[in-house]
Amino acid sequence: MNDRERLRVLRATPHFADVNDARLRSLLPFIDELCVHAGSTLAQEGRLCHEFVIVASGFLETCRRGTHGTLGPGDSFGWDAMRARGPNDATVSATATAHLFVMGHEQFRAADALGAPSSSG
Repeated sequence: MNDRERLRVLRATPHFADVNDARLRSLLPFIDELCVHAGSTLAQEGRLCHEFVIVASGFLETCRRGTHGTLGPGDSFGWDAMRARGPNDATVSATATAHLFVMGHEQFRAADALGAPSSSG
């Protein structure tokens, strides 16, 4: 993806919807892109969260206390858990091939230090 497409994906995410372009561009170096295949487990409910993930394309399935849900383009998971350095609140798996934006601990902290928004989600 080029930077314009990456900015479009970030802007579609509620955490970054109101962030100006200059600030969004400053976050791009902290975001890795990852392609996962159907059946890949990205997070397990109750286990320590290690990533903030944004769905760029494709779909992920969530299971939170036995209740199933879906994450699609623009949706994310891990924001609150990463900020709190806490556990995942759901198990998350890919239902088909999905393109994701990912921030690990160091990337998330660096982006947070740059003044990334602190909205919930």
